Amino acid sequence: MDRKSFLTALGFGITGLVGSLFGSIKFNSRNSDEICGPSDSNSSSAVNFGVVTTPTVSDNYQNSIGAGGSLRGTNTYGSMAHPPFFIKEEYTERFYYPPNYKNSNSKVKDFNLNLFPLSMNIAHNVNYPAWTFDGLVPGPVLRANLGDTLRIHVKNSSPDPHSLHFHGTHDPMEDGWEPIPAFGERTYQIEAGPVGLHPYHCHVPPLMVHTAKGLYGALLVDPPTKRPPAHEFVLTFSGWDTKGKGRNDYYTWNGIAGIYDRYPMKVPVGERVRFYIQNMMEREPIITFHLHAQTFDIIRSLGTTVPDGHSDVVSIGQTERVVIEFVLKKKGRYMFHPHQTHMAENGGMGWIVAV
Repeated sequence: MDRKSFLTALGFGITGLVGSLFGSIKFNSRNSDEICGPSDSNSSSAVNFGVVTTPTVSDNYQNSIGAGGSLRGTNTYGSMAHPPFFIKEEYTERFYYPPNYKNSNSKVKDFNLNLFPLSMNIAHNVNYPAWTFDGLVPGPVLRANLGDTLRIHVKNSSPDPHSLHFHGTHDPMEDGWEPIPAFGERTYQIEAGPVGLHPYHCHVPPLMVHTAKGLYGALLVDPPTKRPPAHEFVLTFSGWDTKGKGRNDYYTWNGIAGIYDRYPMKVPVGERVRFYIQNMMEREPIITFHLHAQTFDIIRSLGTTVPDGHSDVVSIGQTERVVIEFVLKKKGRYMFHPHQTHMAENGGMGWIVAV
């Protein structure tokens, strides 16, 4: 069973599929209560700003795609790897509404993760036999306040041993390197911290196999004094060895090649944008994130909200993460991509549209 069929069987259909596809999150945080307010609801209160289709999508678009999802002989400017065609523009508002574990005043937060294999549609005509948290790659974004107690119950619905390891500071007895046996369960309890973005992933050897097959996600820890209001996105970068030759063939932001090429993010001119970026790519040591036509503040250090750099590029090693903030002052299309060209061309290129 592949991801599309799986979610359809659960009653999601195509619309529900896209709502559940991503381990990314978008919040409209012009009112900080929309991110960290008193509600215990798991539903997002984000405002949708709409989506603009890029020139890559045209009446002849599908006819221009080669067998592997590459453009052939077109005049378009964009990624040469593209999302599955069942993901249509009318569903794009759901790209920004993934499972959003909304903050609350509760100091104890409970999460449940179900770990199982699933065929994932990572690009047009490309399925991958992934290992997933909750049927998602990346897994759901978890969000908490600094110092919260997190109880994460993991059910391993898989014939293979797996585990759940969080980056950050916590009790070493909860470090997650010990396997959960096939079809076993375990509850981890950690304290959220320090402030920033923390990967979580399986830590069972061989580690590269377990992470490269999709067992990773993000924990976002908010500071006691909230960050300034911004339009926020969590972006997880990864690579996929679809041919089994030990090298990546496709590259994805939030699990689908070229998703922000076909359906750009759309934000208001003059308002702050914040990207939480993490690199969960195996087999290659680094990506260099580049934003066109604008520079950004860089927050590399955990435990702080104060920028420690400013640039239009930032290099991110394996499992490293960075927070960047910027304002788009003029209407227009702003490209972003890894500055490793083969990564951009094979799924990693996207757009932000300022309106």
